[in-house]
Order: sequence, then C-alpha cells, then structure tokens
Amino acid sequence: MKTTLDLPDDLMREVKIRAAQQGKKLKDVMADALRSGLGATPQNIEAPRAIIAKHPVLGFPTVKCAPNSVASQMTPEELLKLEQEALAADDLKRAGIAV
Repeated sequence: MKTTLDLPDDLMREVKIRAAQQGKKLKDVMADALRSGLGATPQNIEAPRAIIAKHPVLGFPTVKCAPNSVASQMTPEELLKLEQEALAADDLKRAGIAV
C-alpha cells in the first residue's frame, strides 16, 4: 500500500544511508524499521552483502555490490554525495551536535 509521510530530514538521510549500505530499497528499509518498532520480525533478515576484493591489476580494495543493490544503480556523483552526507553526520555526532 502506498502512503505519504512527513519525516524529519535527518531521519530520512539516515534511512537512505542505511538502504545504500545494505543494498536494499528505501521502502524495504522503512518496512523493516516499522516492523522492528512494532515488535514484528522483518521478512528479509539476510541483507545482500558487498564483497571486498583486491583489484587484480591495481592492487587496491574494490567493493562488488549485489546486482540488485541500490548502490549499483547510483551515479558516481550520487555515491559521493551520499558518502559526504554520512561523513558529515558522523562528524556532527562525534562533536555532540544533534543532527
């Protein structure tokens, strides 16, 4: 069922970050959070895992996402923006500033 919610920006930012980290759709992360908050068991306990491997030629670590992951469908600009938002939120949290 579709519905519209008016949620705080900082909460939505956290949900989007979690969805990208878990390789899940935003709606699935929201549904799991609601189920958890209501004391229900999430339907999909096992989230797709990213595989960290060494690049065969360059030697630095690479992350291979599941084919259906949200991150695999994002542009480099979107990924960079998401990373910057997550780092800024972490910095504010460590500084004791409510986000």
